[in-house]
Amino acid sequence: MAKEKFKRTSIASTSSLGFDPNWKNIGFLIPIYVFGLFGWPVYLYFGGGIQWPEVAIGFLMYAFSIVGICVGYHRGFSHRSFKMSPFMKWIAVFCGSSTGEGSVLSWCADHRRHHRYEDTELDPYNVNRSFWWAHMGWIIGSPTTTEFSNCPDLYREPLLRNQDKFYVPWFLVSSLLFPLALGFVFDRPLASLLLAGFTRLIIVQQFTFMINSYAHYFGRRPYSTTITAKDSLICAIMASGEGWHNYHHRFPFDYRNGHRAYHWDPAKWLIYVGQFLGLTRNLIRTPQAEIYRARLQTQRAKWSLEDHPHLTKISDRMDEALQKWQKLSVEWEALKARKHDDWEAKWRPLKQKIHEARADYIIAYQNWKLQLEKTVRLGLVPASTDSPSSN
Repeated sequence: MAKEKFKRTSIASTSSLGFDPNWKNIGFLIPIYVFGLFGWPVYLYFGGGIQWPEVAIGFLMYAFSIVGICVGYHRGFSHRSFKMSPFMKWIAVFCGSSTGEGSVLSWCADHRRHHRYEDTELDPYNVNRSFWWAHMGWIIGSPTTTEFSNCPDLYREPLLRNQDKFYVPWFLVSSLLFPLALGFVFDRPLASLLLAGFTRLIIVQQFTFMINSYAHYFGRRPYSTTITAKDSLICAIMASGEGWHNYHHRFPFDYRNGHRAYHWDPAKWLIYVGQFLGLTRNLIRTPQAEIYRARLQTQRAKWSLEDHPHLTKISDRMDEALQKWQKLSVEWEALKARKHDDWEAKWRPLKQKIHEARADYIIAYQNWKLQLEKTVRLGLVPASTDSPSSN
């Protein structure tokens, strides 16, 4: 009976209806944006001044926001791209509550629907409806999600049910009372509340919302052209690594959004370091061969190769090298899982074969890029904004 009642009263956000004002969210956001946009300037105008304590507390609270949303809500809870210790889960919930973006259950239910129904009416922040809708319109123009059937793994956790039931107290303590208390320590309570509390909330929320809007409008698509999600360096910098969005939508279970070592992605670095502190474990990484295959498939889809046999020949050579690389990678994973007595005798030769197969593929791929760019320069195939050299 309780289960049936839960089903009848549950709601899921979609983009299929007209603008239906969500007065609860509107009432929640108005004071945040009034105090965040006007409270701090007014405070400065009347001689409040700015000192290092509120700035330091502001940076601390911003770091908490990254841990909460990017590490916890997004990659930890939504995608299960790594496992968190009980203490890390509590940290993620507390820090995520400080962003004012709702409970883990509501946030993750919406996000999982976004990935499953991307760019359709069932996508809560469908960018095809409009840039504004994907940015903030869906938050104030559709019901708050209370239908968690796509999050049974999360709903089983008492901590997450508690946060969803008592979200307002969680938010007030983590987002406003905590920086206020730190401000009292340095005799700067009001300044800390305004800057590290309200103004920081606006900055964090707008940077997060840009991933749903800007990163679906502007950028490159090196891993898939069938989706609107795009890689955006601007969003990656502003949203702590979340801007490598085309890669993320192609490989959503990878704990890294920026898979290259030089990609700006503080969240992946936090998750990685967490292993050595006992906070994270079982990090999921997309095999490098699969990443290269996705890039190759995307590039092939942009140009017709039937009239260019030299490109087709190089492409076939890449396929052979890639298949060999993938096969050896599978053998390597199986060998690591078994770890028989002859492990020491087998792993070195197999690892060497993998390095050789990878080198063969990279040589073929570099040749492919060189020949393709030459063909584009000669005007034999049309240029593309997502050329191989941009990947």
